Amino acid sequence: MSIVGGFDIHRKQITFDYLDVETGQVRCGQIAPADRGQLAGWLAERFGGRGDVEFALEGCTGWRYVAEELARAGLVAHLAEPADTAALRGRKRHPKTDKTDKTDSRHLRQTLADGRLPECWIPPGHVLECRALLETYRALRVEHTAWVQRIHAVLFHQGASQSGDLRTAQGREMLRTVAATQLSPAGQVQIATALDARRAR
Repeated sequence: MSIVGGFDIHRKQITFDYLDVETGQVRCGQIAPADRGQLAGWLAERFGGRGDVEFALEGCTGWRYVAEELARAGLVAHLAEPADTAALRGRKRHPKTDKTDKTDSRHLRQTLADGRLPECWIPPGHVLECRALLETYRALRVEHTAWVQRIHAVLFHQGASQSGDLRTAQGREMLRTVAATQLSPAGQVQIATALDARRAR
């Protein structure tokens, strides 16, 4: 590789640090805003037509689109395992700032150049899509369970009768009756909110 670099990804900007191995020149800065279009333009402007460019990035939120844009530009993405990368960096003594962002991107570049980057597998697109759907399903299940637990907690807290099966129309109607006859106004609002949230799923 002739160009080796590191990206530190944040919601507002991507901090970059890359080295031209042939000239020894290091360039660093920020890409903002941190979105797909801005990154694609930056990559095309700097490295269009080159196939000897490799960047390291941590496997944190946002890595997917960065890796995809690197691949689309014909460049190589190396996905680093965050915990192992942090262990190589050592303990930070200061909170995150622009200065530490530059240090992080430089650290990624250096560990990649030295062959010490703790790499993760970058799944193909169809696997990433399946993962995203599974994560959504799991989030919905967790949310559903949490709302059911809230309902039971409100009923118990106010000493009301436990309702029937909330998965059935009859059970939900029974809950509405219990709420209207046995709960305080605030408790009734809590139950109505919980039922609305479950229906909106």
